[in-house]
Amino acid sequence: MNQKVNANGQVTIKNLNKYFNTQAEPLHVLEQINLDIASGEFISIVGNSGCGKSTLLRLLVGLDGDFEGEIKIDQTPIQGTSLDRGIVFQDHRLFPWLNVEQNIALALEKSTLSKAEKHELIAYHLDLVQLSAFKKAYPSQLSGGMSQRVAIARSLVNRPRILLLDEPFGALDALTRANLQQELQRILSSEKVTTILVTHDVEEAVLLGDRIVVMQPNPGRIKRIVDINLERPRKREDYRLTTIKNDILQDSKDQKIVIEPHELARYGLTW
Repeated sequence: MNQKVNANGQVTIKNLNKYFNTQAEPLHVLEQINLDIASGEFISIVGNSGCGKSTLLRLLVGLDGDFEGEIKIDQTPIQGTSLDRGIVFQDHRLFPWLNVEQNIALALEKSTLSKAEKHELIAYHLDLVQLSAFKKAYPSQLSGGMSQRVAIARSLVNRPRILLLDEPFGALDALTRANLQQELQRILSSEKVTTILVTHDVEEAVLLGDRIVVMQPNPGRIKRIVDINLERPRKREDYRLTTIKNDILQDSKDQKIVIEPHELARYGLTW
């Protein structure tokens, strides 16, 4: 099957601000986020807890439409969730009573494709994540890494323009995580889909990303953007990646979240 990836996938974030309502006054979570992402680019977002990484991802998914500013996909403002944006969470969220093939097929329920076309798409993506031999297996019969590969296949089967990854390997052991990072490089080199990864793992961010968006908290904002102009596929032992990783870690070393009791009281909270 000659697969055609979904065209475009440009992301424009302009003057983005996000507040959470509290008992006392609005809590400023994201401040003046401006970011342009090119079609097919891999962006990694890192930063200390509380910097708004996951909140930004929720806005990109379309799960929260209450914000100031603009978020556009190919010059069109986002309006709720869409099949043009695939999402992979830390938890694979597979249905235990469905086998691998059926779990992937769920993503095509609203598709207008014929049954034969759906079957072909599912088969292609099973092969893409190297799980064709396990298509009749159930989640309980899979390892954690295999389950996440099913989740990746499910997120890609609709040919999305944007793939959003929320700590997708955070719950896995170190060896499985390292293997899946390499697998993701291979998969995305084939698919050419615009990808946005939120992660606490700076090594992972540097290994996978074309650019690293480093955020800082209180309120969450972009501190700097680091370009990773290194050839692919990348290997984690590359000293150039280690140098970039250490630079980012050193940069964020002094970013500490300190919240005094009187600040908590402002928002109706206590220790």
